[in-house]
Amino acid sequence: MNALRTALCAALFALTAPAFGQSTLRAVMNGDLRSLDPLWTIAPQTRIHAYMVYDTLFGTDEKGISRPQMVDTWSVSPDKLTYRFKLRDGLRFSDGAPVTPTDVIASLKRWMLVDSAGQYIAEALAALEADGDNGFAIKLKEPFPQLIYALGKPSAVPTFIFPARAIDGLPASKQLTDPTGSGPFIFKRDEWVAGSKVIYVKNPGYKPRPEPPSSISGGKVVYLDRVEWLNITDPTTQTAALKTGEVDFIQFAPFDLVADLRATKGLVVHSLWPLGIQGQMRLNWTNPPMDKQGIRVAIQNFVHQPDMIMAVMGNLKDGQVCGALMMCGSEMGSEAGTELLLSKDPEPVRLKRGMDMMTAAGYKGEPIIIMDATDQVMQHNATLVLAEAMRKAGVNVDLQTVEWATITARRTIRGPAPNGWHIFLTTGGQVASANPAFSIQAPANCDKAFPGWPCDADHEKMRLAWLKESDPVKAKVLAVEIQRHAMEIGLAIPYGQYLSPAVWRDSLEGVLDVPEHVIFWNIKKKG
Repeated sequence: MNALRTALCAALFALTAPAFGQSTLRAVMNGDLRSLDPLWTIAPQTRIHAYMVYDTLFGTDEKGISRPQMVDTWSVSPDKLTYRFKLRDGLRFSDGAPVTPTDVIASLKRWMLVDSAGQYIAEALAALEADGDNGFAIKLKEPFPQLIYALGKPSAVPTFIFPARAIDGLPASKQLTDPTGSGPFIFKRDEWVAGSKVIYVKNPGYKPRPEPPSSISGGKVVYLDRVEWLNITDPTTQTAALKTGEVDFIQFAPFDLVADLRATKGLVVHSLWPLGIQGQMRLNWTNPPMDKQGIRVAIQNFVHQPDMIMAVMGNLKDGQVCGALMMCGSEMGSEAGTELLLSKDPEPVRLKRGMDMMTAAGYKGEPIIIMDATDQVMQHNATLVLAEAMRKAGVNVDLQTVEWATITARRTIRGPAPNGWHIFLTTGGQVASANPAFSIQAPANCDKAFPGWPCDADHEKMRLAWLKESDPVKAKVLAVEIQRHAMEIGLAIPYGQYLSPAVWRDSLEGVLDVPEHVIFWNIKKKG
């Protein structure tokens, strides 16, 4: 087995070996890149890819403040209805074409179709138009206090700017295939081997901002010539390749090998996401019997977070029991309404209560389809715990094992059609989950919502009220009520928070802490 593993690592090294003399970083990312379009899918791999090859109008710094990125200067009128923006000089796409207001306007219009923040802006929008030779203006029908934050947020769908020619007439439902961007790296389509490797090279035409980098904002200075993402799914093979130098970086250290990696000389084990990763369970409101509120709420009885944390981490100290949809530790996090979810009743009591609630809500033994991402250790191990508890309670569970990339495509299927589903487990970070209005998981606006498609007008009214509330004390009160109502309607179910460190060779320096992302600018490779 060891010989086979060594041979596999050697083969991967040979497959991805660059030209002599290049500074190359090889990274094992958490899953394969299946789509190049960050508006078509919110898969983390695609979003990280997008930050490599595209730039954004604003970027969120380490304090959560939106800072100008592609924008040079901006202003807002006294009545807060007109925002004017000027782009930085020297912005160019990787094919040499200049970035123009036409590109920005086309990109924002497509963004407003799919992003929850963009949808709110679209409702308040009076005009989106060019403003001079190198500027654009956003004119509103009513004030939108969080406009600048929305343009810089790094979660869900950031405001990536595409060439207008690449997205002209392209609906958000159809994938973008042209990877031309104005970001710090260039995607090498000719070297992309789906399921095996993804290659990026430094963009020589990229003009970084002069400020130091801060989270996703500031100067994106690239010191590497080449970055290679390798799709190595076996955890033991990943760590063997890291120890021998065939790879330099692993996005998520295998949970059961963290202690060994921490004890290995020459490696750095560090959590880049301070609050950890949040587990969220999505329930498909469009597929009976999950369309019934009582059944969705009943599922909370089968989620025992300590068991899930143990299954994932092997201990409880690297996880946190938390019922907050907006994450424990965040400004708006609350555990209101989690009496069922966080119940400390004995297992037989919890399981019987859950089954009784499902029966009362009309459950007649129909198969409950749970999609199980076997290549995602966190989701997979937690899913097995959930499925076992539901079966023990008497639920007819149909556990379907697939890869995560398959789930990201299949989860878009609504209703009981072929390949329909009822439950899948996913994850998010502190930025994506902590905002009641802009979190990808938060909307209950029916067909516009994240897969699961919760549909509840009262929930949406509360989110809109929070969005317009300028008093932080009142906003917190609203956030508590949003949390409570979300649990009452079975919007989604948190299944804990998990510290999931990255690991890299100590020959790398300049790795930045960026919640929800992995960024490859600012990194230098010694030796």
